[in-house]
Amino acid sequence: MDPRKKNQAAQQKQQVRVQKKAQQKDVQQKIAQASTDQLQAKLSKRNEDYLFRLRKALIAQGKTAAQAQSLIDNLLVEIIQAQIQGTPARQLYGTVDQKVNALLNKKPENTSRMPEFWKASVDNSLLFGALFTVMYGIVGFTTKHPDRSNQSGIVTIILLSILWGILITWFTQQMQQARSKRQPIWRISLILVFGLLVMYAIMFITTILPPVINPILNPWLYIILAACAYGARWLFRHYYHIKYNSFTGR
Repeated sequence: MDPRKKNQAAQQKQQVRVQKKAQQKDVQQKIAQASTDQLQAKLSKRNEDYLFRLRKALIAQGKTAAQAQSLIDNLLVEIIQAQIQGTPARQLYGTVDQKVNALLNKKPENTSRMPEFWKASVDNSLLFGALFTVMYGIVGFTTKHPDRSNQSGIVTIILLSILWGILITWFTQQMQQARSKRQPIWRISLILVFGLLVMYAIMFITTILPPVINPILNPWLYIILAACAYGARWLFRHYYHIKYNSFTGR
């Protein structure tokens, strides 16, 4: 066969595949945007019967008619998309009893995954705050004459805790992304170096602040603040159901 004709045939097949993908994408978008009534009108007789029996079974399990219908309505987009591919609901979900069990016994959300950026940043900042304050509390107990050369004021500790919390959270989220989505390692390294330089600058600036603004506290106060920061972190994690730990990666 003439290579030119062969290439032309291959290009035509590629164009057909691209057109089919575009059509499928367009159909999926229309399905996703369709109303519940429009989706129900598209159901095949087989899928319509499956959903009728599913609704009946959900009500038999204690759901109200409205609750059962709401659960079914949430399945319509997926069912219609599968229906277009020739896959009926029975094949997609299994038997009605299996689907009822799946709907009523959903596994709890995995809270061990990394939370949103701001939540993880607050969590890590509170942890660093507890660590820094307890560390300087111990230093205060072991130092006869605490001053700027061996201690940090409370403003310095607060600012460093916040910055460390944000920086560690950002770095952890970057490293957990797939390589295709992750920023280049050189850029991550530059941002980390920049973050560390900002912290050193803050340490320098805050050390020259007058003691009234950035006081060195009594060691016992640092210990109390450490306990408060750790307690606040526990409450924050409990309230938002956070199980993830940035340092262990799980």
